[in-house]
Amino acid sequence: MEGTGGSRWIRLCELSALPLVGARGFDLRGQGVDDIFVIRQHALLRGYWNSCPHWPGAPLPWRKHAYLCHDMNYIGCHGHGARFTLDEGLCVLGPCVGQRLESVALRIEDGTYLSVLCASDDVRTHVGLGDSL
Repeated sequence: MEGTGGSRWIRLCELSALPLVGARGFDLRGQGVDDIFVIRQHALLRGYWNSCPHWPGAPLPWRKHAYLCHDMNYIGCHGHGARFTLDEGLCVLGPCVGQRLESVALRIEDGTYLSVLCASDDVRTHVGLGDSL
């Protein structure tokens, strides 16, 4: 599944593995930490790198898959208290107001599978379908 400029599409999971309202993280490099996460709120589907713009490299959740605030209407950074919009990743509260999460390109394949476009060095050989939740 080739993309452009050394990037390729990587199949993450079946679309049905994502909650209708919620988030799921993915460890693309197999290092035990989610590199990206995908949020879903019914028809809205967005992917972002798991890194707070206030402190680049700092992961957002306090536990696996806990990317959304308790009201499920914002992405939250547990370490800094920042809140980001679901659709644009725009910080609307916290130390990085006006900054954005870095988005990742997503696509749905065959109406069933969710894939992400990544640089080849951002991923291990196999991601997703065999990974445990």
